Amino acid sequence: MATLKGIIRSPRGESLSKGIMVDTVRGVLRIRKWPKKRGTPTSPRQLWWIDWFRQANKLAKYVDAASARRAIDITANSGMYPRDIILSAMRGRLYTWVDQTGKVWHSMAAIQDISESLDVLAQTVSDVLVRAVDRWRPAEPREPAAGQVLTSQGPGLPPGWALAGTGVSHITLPGTPIVVDGTQNEYVLDVTPYASVDLVLDAIFFAAADRADVRLSVDGGATFKSGANDYHSSTFSPTSEISGADSSIRWARRLGTLGHNCLAEVTCLRHGQPCFRGDVAYSIDAVGRRFVHMNFDGPVTHLKLFAANGNNFASGTIRATGLLSV
Repeated sequence: MATLKGIIRSPRGESLSKGIMVDTVRGVLRIRKWPKKRGTPTSPRQLWWIDWFRQANKLAKYVDAASARRAIDITANSGMYPRDIILSAMRGRLYTWVDQTGKVWHSMAAIQDISESLDVLAQTVSDVLVRAVDRWRPAEPREPAAGQVLTSQGPGLPPGWALAGTGVSHITLPGTPIVVDGTQNEYVLDVTPYASVDLVLDAIFFAAADRADVRLSVDGGATFKSGANDYHSSTFSPTSEISGADSSIRWARRLGTLGHNCLAEVTCLRHGQPCFRGDVAYSIDAVGRRFVHMNFDGPVTHLKLFAANGNNFASGTIRATGLLSV
């Protein structure tokens, strides 16, 4: 009886499944041993990156059209997928994403870089950077009190912290106090942001007998009101009462070498109808109060304090503070 034998076959080789791995890296074919299965991640850092990778892949699926187009163009004929470029950009500092509302989202890496750069200028919690004359600086004082608000100090000066109070801030005008040096017979102050201004003559002497007068401007300091009826005044002293109109506010006059120590307040600067109230001195024993009202065609922008007879201010200090609406 014949015995049928099957066809002799060569033994099967070991399956390549889970033996080797073939992939492409930067457009180059790579063959390597099949990697071992990774264990369950345990470190917080590893878990953080796994979560980052999962979120980044989700975001890459919904990338905006412009970013997708750029990724496709960059990876053309490179062996890379567009998502590889997108994920690399997310991992670094290059990626931004625009959502349906038009808001631009930036990577945390870029945000952290900028934050660390700003630490060069300020590292105290609650520091606020403002543009100073020379560069960006923290607002002064460096440790503001509770309830203070960032307040403008006027044109050309960085804002600073000040108490909110009742909605106004009383601050020293830029460029003051003025220490008189005997070289000028007038001083101009920018009062554009102020509702009112307080003026003080502190031991002011003139080179010769003279009077301190005031004029106001409504055109940025280009001209100052000087018409014969621009300033309507009333002066009261223990012995007299005088009313009339002048081309300036006649504030204080002392004869010879006697000094001026006077206080005045100019209010309603923003309404074009300012009022002046202040001490007025004629001699050492003749002192009164002067009230002046004006009707101008716009808000007051500048105030000029000048010597009526043209003599130089010889010595003393001129002080000015303003009530600034905040």
